[in-house]
Amino acid sequence: MNVRRAHQEDALTVAALLDEATEWVGDLGFSQWPLPFPREQLAAAIDRGEVYVVESEEGEAVATVSMLLDDPTYWGERPPDAFYVHKLAVRRDRAGRGIGAAIVEWANAEAAEAGREFLRVDCLGDNPGIRDYYEELGFEHRGDLVLDGRNMSLYERPVR
Repeated sequence: MNVRRAHQEDALTVAALLDEATEWVGDLGFSQWPLPFPREQLAAAIDRGEVYVVESEEGEAVATVSMLLDDPTYWGERPPDAFYVHKLAVRRDRAGRGIGAAIVEWANAEAAEAGREFLRVDCLGDNPGIRDYYEELGFEHRGDLVLDGRNMSLYERPVR
């Protein structure tokens, strides 16, 4: 697996990954991200260097993730002690192969290299499947909030 920073020419690929994940989560009865994902928002995040493309050994895009240095919208003002993982989406035909867990471990290594103490994520609070997933990856529930009418749960784990 190769994780690399996304470029503007990756925008359509990243958008397709996010849209596919949103449709799948929607089929399960949960509202994930806007559909289609706002392209201007994605372009701006790519320009800020927050978006990554995850490629298979063959060079095929199989996932995407965004990583932020701070996240005051969800976590409030905090010292620079964590990396924040967002918009983790794995292609459905590659699901169940440990790609998501490998991305979390990659993010953990990036956070460790940067001297951060924690890795933080947020997820839909009403979706027990995603909450269980993050807990299985070692994240602990740190609180809940309602943002834009959606129940969100906050999770954190120490950098390993």
